[in-house]
This record gives sequence, C-alpha cells and structure tokens, in this order.
Amino acid sequence: MLIYFRKAVDKVFLDNVALGRYVEKRSFMHNLDPRVKLLGLFVLAGFAFSINSVFDIISMSVYTVILMMLSGLSLKYYLKSMKSIWFLVLFAFVMQLFSYEGTPVFSFWFITITDKALFNSMVVTFRLLFAILISTVLTLTTSPTSLAHTMEDILKWFFVPKSFAHELSMVMTIAIRFIPVMANEADRIIKAQMSRGANFDDRKISGKIKGIVSIIIPLLISAMRRADDLSIAMEARGYHGWEGRTRFKVFSWKLSDTFFLFTFIAISVLITIY
Repeated sequence: MLIYFRKAVDKVFLDNVALGRYVEKRSFMHNLDPRVKLLGLFVLAGFAFSINSVFDIISMSVYTVILMMLSGLSLKYYLKSMKSIWFLVLFAFVMQLFSYEGTPVFSFWFITITDKALFNSMVVTFRLLFAILISTVLTLTTSPTSLAHTMEDILKWFFVPKSFAHELSMVMTIAIRFIPVMANEADRIIKAQMSRGANFDDRKISGKIKGIVSIIIPLLISAMRRADDLSIAMEARGYHGWEGRTRFKVFSWKLSDTFFLFTFIAISVLITIY
C-alpha cells in the first residue's frame, strides 16, 4: 500500500497534476479573456453532467476536442490529467452497471448487466471525462494570478463585497499555487525517509500506519512553515488586503471573447434542448 502511495506521489502528483500547472504559450485559448473562460468553461463543465443521450455525447466530444486543439497544447497534458483520476472514472462506470433494470446483455452467476445499465454507465463516464477535460483546458491556459483576478471580478458582478471577493480570490490563488509545491515536498520527504531506512514494504497494519505517519506529519509541518513564511513575506511587502491595490495587467474584452461566448451558449442550448 505504501509503495503504491509512493509511486502515486512520484507519477501522479509530480507528472499528472494539471491543476495549478499553467503552460505558457500563444494560442487562441491563452489569449481569451480569463473572465470569459472561467464563466464559460466552468458552467459548461456543469452542463456536462446533464448529458443523457448519444447526441449530447457527440456534441460535447466535438466541442471538447476543438477546445483542446485551440489551446495549442500537446495531447499528453490532457492524458496526464486523466491518469490521475482513472480509478474514479472506473469506479463510477462499474457502480452504474448494477443500478438499472432492462434487457440483459450479459449474465454470469448472480451478476446481470442490462442494456440500460450499460448505456447509463457510458453516460456517467463521459460526464466525468468532459468535466475534467474542460477544467483542465482552463487551468492549463490561464495563470493562477489571472484566475484569482477573474474570480474577484466575477464575484463583484454578483454584488459580493470587495473585501470578501479579494480575500477569497487570494486564498484560491495561494491554494492552487501550493498544489505542485506540496507535491514536490511530499516526494522529497518520501525519499528522505527511505534514505533513513524507512520500511514501506511492511505488510502489517501497524507498519503501514507508521509509514503513512512518517510522511504526513512532516508534510503538515512543512505546509504550516511555508504558510507562516508566506504571511511574513506578504506583510513585509506592505500587503493590507484589497484597499489601494492595483493590477499590472488589466483584462480587455475582444472579438474572440464574444465568439467563444456565442459558441458556449450554442452548445449549452443544444445539450439542454436535446
């Protein structure tokens, strides 16, 4: 179990975590206004959970592939993000196989799979895949700082107090930026514990618990230390919240943003109607 956990940190967190990993590049998706991307892609990811027909799946598949192509990024980035949640997708697919009645298409002992159950398993699987891929397009093409400013602007549109909107966006930015940092820290701790003779191959429950504790406790201490250092650095630089703060980069609405908004509305209407 601990060996699997160590490999998961090495392979999943370090190589496959798309959230918080902005890839700088010149492309159509990178040049879009972050406010349009956040509203459009997140709401579209929500609409992905309402698909219930083959037409919806085909429409979302085509639109998602177009978005991925417009991002100008290699397919490996999206495949890596999918590898980190394959177990969740597989679990959802299997659970749906035994949840519906219908015409049996496969039967073995006490296990019976119907055509309706198989179709619904496929629908649920595509819902998860679409939501994850669309969210990955957003995080790969939008920097964490732009996401924070975007969230702050959108919250202001809904008459949220400026102080709360700024503080929430700041917290989200720090959390997103700390994901790859803590992944690297976890990898460093695991290697350090192994160099000290930590036995992650122990099959006893007590040995597994000790191995997990030897990783989690130093990781929590490191996270609190980093948070304390960050707060001191922010105070030293004169950070006092939203009052008096300006931005180096100001968002501007372009024709391409309007085009993307139109396509987003079109695909959402198609999914809703059909």
